[in-house]
Amino acid sequence: MTIDFNCIATGIGSLPITDPDAAAELSLRYIPEAPIWPQLPQKDFREHMDGQYTESLPGLKVDGVKKRFYFDTSRDLTPELEKFFERYLEKDYAFFRISEEYAAGFYGFLRALKKGLPPRARFLKGHITGPLTYGTSVRDETGKDIIHNDVMFDAVVKGLAMKAAWQIETLKPFGKPVIIFIDEPAMESLGSAFSAASPALVAEKLDEIIDTVHELGGIAGIHCCGNADWPMIFNTKADIVNFDAFGYLEKVLLYPGDIRKFYDRGGALAWGIVPTSAFTVGETAEGLIARLETGMKRLEKEGVDRTTVLRQCLITPSCGMGSLTPEKAEAILKLLRDVSDRMQGLIAK
Repeated sequence: MTIDFNCIATGIGSLPITDPDAAAELSLRYIPEAPIWPQLPQKDFREHMDGQYTESLPGLKVDGVKKRFYFDTSRDLTPELEKFFERYLEKDYAFFRISEEYAAGFYGFLRALKKGLPPRARFLKGHITGPLTYGTSVRDETGKDIIHNDVMFDAVVKGLAMKAAWQIETLKPFGKPVIIFIDEPAMESLGSAFSAASPALVAEKLDEIIDTVHELGGIAGIHCCGNADWPMIFNTKADIVNFDAFGYLEKVLLYPGDIRKFYDRGGALAWGIVPTSAFTVGETAEGLIARLETGMKRLEKEGVDRTTVLRQCLITPSCGMGSLTPEKAEAILKLLRDVSDRMQGLIAK
């Protein structure tokens, strides 16, 4: 199924705000077509992407002093594992809910939506940490990445899928299709000598999560803010691939054949053209659009129709903004709004 996104804007996830209601208001104001619920890592360590989705996972320990999460596999986890997989098989989405302590921005978002959706709203967007990133960020009690423990990593992947499912079910009553991005900043290491997993394993786990999103009628995206194994990503079941078009445009466009196939099956590119960590305040909408046009013309030369490129297109920041200042984040959102509006104007002509 092809979705006409037509260059609407959306966000990646994190904002450098500590007030969940203020953060939700920013999201709805600047990205009203596809607003996100904001992750607030500066509010609480539990809102960092390596911990936000840990609730309900068997064997998980929270160290509030060191502000870290780890799995205690030194004890018998059979009862916890049995309960976990039983709830998974029963599709008990409530069991996998994300509490307000771990995602205050989600609840601020719900409060805002209950007051009324923006008139331009077409989608609502949520997110989870990807299996590779989670599997190499959270460790066991010995310091070993949990991706190396087959049983626990299987639970992690299924837990992430259920966190996505819970978001979809919770947002469904607002009557808009739900987009879930699987955020994979660790993808840059895949295929290197330091990689903890094979591309085939990562693709399998990504598709497992995407299948759950699709089963509930959601739209699945994969976000990578660095370089990645792009052919592998384009050949997953993802509906949207989000990449850093500001910093890695040339790297992604090395694979026009895979991109064409992705477009042909209805996939959309989310161009992360507005820089975040590289943002200088000197960027302009005109300059970023010129950069976008360079990439889009490259695809046209490779046989992709311009109408397809624009129709199957979203505009985003290059990454999350949780580590920035509130002032910088709002400037980026304003620029994002400007770029998206101008790109939509091109379609209208």
